[in-house]
Amino acid sequence: MHLLERDACLGNLAKWLAMAVERAGCVVLLAGEAGIGKTVLLREFAQQQRAARVLWGACDALFTPRPLGPLHDIASQTQGKLLETINAHGSPAALFAAALTELQRAQALLVFEDMHWADEATLDLLTFLGRRIDRTRTLLVVSYRDDESGSSVIRYGS
Repeated sequence: MHLLERDACLGNLAKWLAMAVERAGCVVLLAGEAGIGKTVLLREFAQQQRAARVLWGACDALFTPRPLGPLHDIASQTQGKLLETINAHGSPAALFAAALTELQRAQALLVFEDMHWADEATLDLLTFLGRRIDRTRTLLVVSYRDDESGSSVIRYGS
């Protein structure tokens, strides 16, 4: 499937991923209203990747958000020390350190999807990784709805 009018977005993501892999990791925020195609764009970009592994985590629209939901998703994809730390119910500090270690292991495209539904622990994780992303070869893409009134990410970032 060819996405219409998304070549520039795909090109920018490819450029940022190349810079992350060659130099140092970085964070990209992908905002847009519901239904505009953020997920479709990211899935298309993820399918194009050959040089970097793709790790995908999402927040869900639950009445009680799943603490560290994206981290649980990513841990199940890596099957390593990060998963062991989560299964051992490690402290937030241990979980965050294990996540950073996992990202330092190999170049990656890391997606945190639907951050407008994030719990506070996930926002803390985003802050932790964002401040240290340059120690990795990871492009961290954070998608969120910018039309959600009361969104945690919007308040958090302002």
